[in-house]
Amino acid sequence: MAVLGFNITRIELKKEPSAIPQGQVEVKLTPKIEDVRLGEMITPTGKINGVEIVFKYEIAYNPDIAQGVVEGKVLYLPPQKDKIDEIIDMWEKEKQIESVMFAEAINFLTVELTPALMILAKELRLPYHVPLPRVEVRTQG
Repeated sequence: MAVLGFNITRIELKKEPSAIPQGQVEVKLTPKIEDVRLGEMITPTGKINGVEIVFKYEIAYNPDIAQGVVEGKVLYLPPQKDKIDEIIDMWEKEKQIESVMFAEAINFLTVELTPALMILAKELRLPYHVPLPRVEVRTQG
């Protein structure tokens, strides 16, 4: 197991009212881990303890036409349940987590947040943060 669930506590995308993009617009997503602590999830079979990862996902446009942020929590269950204390201790001492755990949490968040961010970008008439497939017409020669 890895990520058991997540909870969004804040989502915001703000467009600059006077910004008119000219040329290429770049969208940069920056995921950050704000805190790691002991968390739990209540299931029909009882409570499950895991690692609660508090995240902040920043969205920046270049040129500066908009910016946004998504904040929340992810409940992560390491493959060995006895590693929970070790993960939390490592965070408290070094403010770091294992790269595999980071990748699993961020990949999960990217999949979960992409549809919501695309809807917000569409409503604000901003470029999407991921390219959409396009159809090209080819002429046969």
